[in-house]
Amino acid sequence: MHRPRRGAALTEPPLPQAWVPRVLNVALAAVLLLLVAPVVTEFGGKPWYVQVFFVGFGLPVLLLVLACLASAARPGSLGRALRRRRRR
Repeated sequence: MHRPRRGAALTEPPLPQAWVPRVLNVALAAVLLLLVAPVVTEFGGKPWYVQVFFVGFGLPVLLLVLACLASAARPGSLGRALRRRRRR
C-alpha cells in the first residue's frame, strides 16, 4: 500500500468487491454438499462399518459447509470470532 504525504491511501491493485467472498463461499459450500450428497442417497443398505466411515467423513464436511455459509452471510465474522476467542 502506498500512502501519499497528504492524501488517502492508494492500493494497487484495487481491493475485491464485497460480493466476491460471498459468492466464493456459497460456491464452495455447494461443491462440498455435492461431495456429500451421493453418500446420503446411498446410505441405507450399507454395512454398519461403512456407515460409520461415511458419518465420520461427512460430519467435518458438513461443518465446513456451515462455516462457508456463515462466512457468506457475514464475511469476516469467522475471523472476528477467532480473534475474540484468542483474547480470552
